[in-house]
Amino acid sequence: MTEPQQRIAIVGGNFAGLTAAIKLSPRHAVTVVDPSRHFEWTPNIHEILSSVKVPQRLRLDRAAIVRQAGHRFLRDRVTALHPAQGRLLTAGGRTLAFDACIVAVGALWNTHRVPGVARHALPLRSVADAVAIEHRLQALQRQGRPLRLVIAGGGVTGIEALGEVLRRHRRDASLSVELVESGPRLLPGLPPALDADLRRLCEPYAVNFRTATAIAAVSAQGVRLAEGTRLRSELTLWTAGLAPPPLLRESGLARSAQGWADVRPTLQSRHFDNVFVAGDAAQLPRAVAKQAYNAIDMGALAAANAARFLGGRALQPFKPAPKPVLVAFGDLQTYLVAGRTVLASQVLAAAKEGVHQAFMLQMAPGGVVSALPAAAGRLWQSWRRLALPQLLSLADFRKLPDCKPVRRL
Repeated sequence: MTEPQQRIAIVGGNFAGLTAAIKLSPRHAVTVVDPSRHFEWTPNIHEILSSVKVPQRLRLDRAAIVRQAGHRFLRDRVTALHPAQGRLLTAGGRTLAFDACIVAVGALWNTHRVPGVARHALPLRSVADAVAIEHRLQALQRQGRPLRLVIAGGGVTGIEALGEVLRRHRRDASLSVELVESGPRLLPGLPPALDADLRRLCEPYAVNFRTATAIAAVSAQGVRLAEGTRLRSELTLWTAGLAPPPLLRESGLARSAQGWADVRPTLQSRHFDNVFVAGDAAQLPRAVAKQAYNAIDMGALAAANAARFLGGRALQPFKPAPKPVLVAFGDLQTYLVAGRTVLASQVLAAAKEGVHQAFMLQMAPGGVVSALPAAAGRLWQSWRRLALPQLLSLADFRKLPDCKPVRRL
């Protein structure tokens, strides 16, 4: 008599959730639940602001990816998770039973409860967000209004967004940008040399950096800083941090509304043995950066450990692999950060694009062979807009600049 398939539910179909689904064998009855049709390559959404990317270049059909892995995709939103009972409920009225669950719900836009943010500021968390910002910039130009921007947050998202605004609009005399960062320098968590180099690159433009500064309120006219200064803004872009989804607290995976899901080094929940948490939602004993590359690795381990748990085998710990970080600053510069070492070269834009294309090719429905034509089209469009203008502007290819080290000034 055939043993019934063990049931694994995956809540969330982004980097961690989709990776887990792909890694799990069809021997398990796997269901991926996510409310959105498309998987999005979010590390490059800032390029929509300059029209280097268009939405379709950053999206793949989530259901097709899951089906190709031999699993079931349920386009719905999980409204309640009951690990002790081994079931979850969805907004569509479905009840899904599971023997193990992988929670990969990511993170939400964090307004930090600043008055007016939710109503008057725009986030940059998805393709739709980026399109909304780009449309707003276009509308300001059509109306002849000044491109007066405030960017809240000097982390990677805020800096990359600023780079794309400068790529597209730096020759517009009406452009002015105020970037506000609550920490003491730009790109907190990365080497301090980046702060000085970014300021140097922005010296020719109407960009003002306000570090160690908090925003107290946002209105339709602009922002008010905690020390009282008011900054006029036609568009306020809020990139200041991430917040945990309420489902983590409501399901007992986190102990507070502001907390992430507590997990052991194996990504197993500290509160429910049948739940594994991967990606941004997980709080490991030793924190790791909430970045796509960590989410991918965590999704793979969560899948392996869920299978080990169901098979009664020992679980393995998560060991984050050291990976270089690529930070793009429009067409002005791209940085490669490896530990304390920072290299800078415009040609590194091609390396960042290569990471994007390799992942999209791997994930594309139909396998590598059938994905090649579409990937080739994506690659050509991206290289035409990103790499070739730089190369063709050189009088002599022998003068192609090598990467230079960026040192603390």
